[in-house]
Amino acid sequence: MDNNQNIEDSAIIREIEAGFVLVEMVKSGSCSSCGMSGFCHGQDKAIAHKIKTDQIFEIGDLVKVNLAPGLRVKSSLLVFLFPILAMLFFFSLARYILILSEPLSILISFIGLILSGIAIYFIDKKMADNISFEIVERIEK
Repeated sequence: MDNNQNIEDSAIIREIEAGFVLVEMVKSGSCSSCGMSGFCHGQDKAIAHKIKTDQIFEIGDLVKVNLAPGLRVKSSLLVFLFPILAMLFFFSLARYILILSEPLSILISFIGLILSGIAIYFIDKKMADNISFEIVERIEK
């Protein structure tokens, strides 16, 4: 999958409201290989998202939904870069500000790594509510 390609999956229309539809997606194999799988409501098998649309659908319609690549970039930075920066920050803080020994500074940097993992967990939960999907097209049965 190249970097400009959007993440697309199929979903079923479950509810229709004024200007919104509730779609239900089943986690597919593409979810397990995606670094954002946690952002789409964790371990749930079926994922429901409310999507704003002006298109006309019926309950039970099968649609193709799209997740823009911008969120992939944000989540990649969060998951891969944030822990490294946290370790460097905690090491620098311990070594150069608090003037601690190098072994102790390394230990403190690992504490920073653990704290970054906890922070990512809570950010993940918060970001899950802000994922914006777009309906691309109706899939003919």
